Amino acid sequence: MKTQNDQFEIEIILNYLNANSKKIFNEIILAKKNQMWASIIVFSLTILDNIFHQEDTYDLVDGLELNKIKYSSEIAWLRKKRNKILHYENKENEQDAGFLNDFDLKSDSLKAYNILCKNIIKLYKVR
Repeated sequence: MKTQNDQFEIEIILNYLNANSKKIFNEIILAKKNQMWASIIVFSLTILDNIFHQEDTYDLVDGLELNKIKYSSEIAWLRKKRNKILHYENKENEQDAGFLNDFDLKSDSLKAYNILCKNIIKLYKVR
C-alpha cells in the first residue's frame, strides 16, 4: 500500500524524468506492486543509463561529478546485479546458482530503487 510519502517521492522523481524514463519508472511502480523484483533492478539501471546518455546531462552536472556518479560503487553494484539477471548462466558447480530467489531479489530490488532515486536527485539537484 502506498503511503502519502511514497506518492510524494514518486511525484518528485517523475518531475525530473523525460517521457521515456517516466514510462519506465511507472513500470517500476507496477513491478513493486506485483513483486517483480528482477524487473525493478533492470529498470532502475535502464533509467540511470538513459539519463547518462541524454544530450543535456552535462547541463545538469559537470563532467567530473557525472563521472563520480556513473562510476560509483553503487552504480557498479547495480550494473553487476542487472548483468547477473540478464546474462545468467546456470552452472552446476556455481555458488551463485540460486541467486534468483525471492528473498534476495526483493532485498536487491529495494536497494536498486534507492540507488535510482538517490542518483536522480544528485543529478537534478541544480534544478
